[in-house]
Amino acid sequence: LHSPDFYKMNLCVSQCVCRLLVSLQDHCYYHGRIISDSGSSVSISTCDGLRGYFRTSAQRYLIEPLTADDEGDHAVTTMTEKNFTPAVCGVTNTSWSDDLEPPTSRSRSRSAVRPSRLRTFIALVGLEIWSNGDLISVTPPAGANLEAFRKWRNNELVKKKKHDNAQLISGIDFEGSTVGLAFIGTLCTENSVGVVQDHNDRAIAVGATLAHEMGHNLGMDHDDSSACACSGDSCIMAAALSWNVPRTFSSCSSTNYDRYQSQRSPSCLLDKPDAKTLVSRSVCGNGFMEIGEQCDCGSVEECTNPCCNATTCTLSLGSQCAEGLCCHNCQISPRSSECRIKQDDCDLAEYCDGESPSCPEDMFAVNGLPCNGGQGYCYNGQCPQRPSQCIRLYGPSATEASPKCYNHNTRGLYWAFCRRPSNDKYIPCQLEDIFCGKLFCHHGNENPNYGRMVRISDCKAAFFSDYIKDYGQVDTGTKCGEGQVRHRDK
Repeated sequence: LHSPDFYKMNLCVSQCVCRLLVSLQDHCYYHGRIISDSGSSVSISTCDGLRGYFRTSAQRYLIEPLTADDEGDHAVTTMTEKNFTPAVCGVTNTSWSDDLEPPTSRSRSRSAVRPSRLRTFIALVGLEIWSNGDLISVTPPAGANLEAFRKWRNNELVKKKKHDNAQLISGIDFEGSTVGLAFIGTLCTENSVGVVQDHNDRAIAVGATLAHEMGHNLGMDHDDSSACACSGDSCIMAAALSWNVPRTFSSCSSTNYDRYQSQRSPSCLLDKPDAKTLVSRSVCGNGFMEIGEQCDCGSVEECTNPCCNATTCTLSLGSQCAEGLCCHNCQISPRSSECRIKQDDCDLAEYCDGESPSCPEDMFAVNGLPCNGGQGYCYNGQCPQRPSQCIRLYGPSATEASPKCYNHNTRGLYWAFCRRPSNDKYIPCQLEDIFCGKLFCHHGNENPNYGRMVRISDCKAAFFSDYIKDYGQVDTGTKCGEGQVRHRDK
């Protein structure tokens, strides 16, 4: 899928930047199966001739044009394991980054947006080609490339185009057998990047590597081959790329992805593209409702929705809708039907309007309303409390530390303070404000899920190097005294 303001950017010989608004070609990418061969798969492009990949139960083939002429001769070659060089991902640390932002979005809202596991659509919003020299230093060490690209993206690319993730494909031969590297669980953050080596003549193999590295950004670890299974001969998140190019994620990847979403709640995943903003031609059967479609439940083989005609992507006879929290038995629910129940003290119920199959936007109670029996105050739909923050930081067995630990906040040290206006300035708490500063916990995991731990006796605190993203503090909106709440700057 392309966004309407998709751009392609070339760097000219004169060092000028040529921004090209691309007039997209008619749809020319197809995938499917061979009739009567359940073990087959096909992925073909008809742009400028036929090129792509198809597989039968017995063999794999590549097809590509021999000339630039659309109607010229084409070559079909058999894929063999001859001269195959093993390629691996350079990711060895299977934990999320220390300085990751903790989850802030409400996971309940996510469940209403994501209809099934791994059902995630990716819209290409831009392509930048460095045709007259690299804009960063690209060298054989993959780790150095990843860090350089991360910095360039945050300093330059984010200013050019709004996006959630960026991947660098390079012709430089990375050190050893490494062909890709990415940060784990960093989507929607400044570390949402990966680097991929153009390591194979088969574009599908490089594409599989890019999918693998993006999988890391989505919180997926490498598969344990003894415990993970997928529908293909190999799985996308295998640590090494096999000769049989993977096309599917494993059961372990699905579990990792679900865990990442529930624990981190990356907010940009909730920004489902509006079908009206996509300019590529509608493709019936891709599972995404686009302009001109009333519904899209996937291919004829995949569709299980009785409200949708999978062949035409139109509503079945007598149906008013095919999906949505206000769609029941293919009919739009009556006005005032509850479509999202009240979850807690800080939530509000939502009701159908009788016209749309979608439930209205999730709303919450006004900030400052007492919640959880007076233990907290509502803040942006949540009831933030210190004990639950300790669980988030150190795991389910963690508890809040004893009140005496909070006395450290009067010291104004890097691990105990109330305010931090810069990286090296720590302002102590007044005695009456000690519960509004650094969060102190006890028990739980040895190290925090994010940040770095500082332990003083039975008092555990989390330290962050960046004062702007110091999430070891008591959360904003948390009750820290009668009539008192923690504020980011106070």
